[in-house]
Amino acid sequence: MKLPFKKGNEMVFQKVKSQQGFTLENQERKLTDFRDIDIEDYLADMFVTSDQFVILTAPRAQYNVRYIQACTHDGEIEVELGIEEEGTRLYYKMCSEEECYQMFLDFYENRLVPNMEEYKPVEF
Repeated sequence: MKLPFKKGNEMVFQKVKSQQGFTLENQERKLTDFRDIDIEDYLADMFVTSDQFVILTAPRAQYNVRYIQACTHDGEIEVELGIEEEGTRLYYKMCSEEECYQMFLDFYENRLVPNMEEYKPVEF
């Protein structure tokens, strides 16, 4: 089966290739050399500017999470996890700014072990 493919209302994407280190990106730029303060700055920009997103990708999956991404919708923050299994599926939950910061920093420090009962599949 060729990826991406639709399974019900879910999309299954190809796995992201392994990379040397983390990447941090938004719609304006992509960084490979950064610190945790840069993650916080990217998220702070996203919280105050509409149509912004932030993606943090690990060198390889950590607890099945390949990347974490966030955006805002009508003043609410949606955080999505790219979960790798036979492909990559997106799961989301709504959260506060503080929780979003913590999730990104935990992922960066390989401490994010998501409780998948809190997440719903992203539907397309």
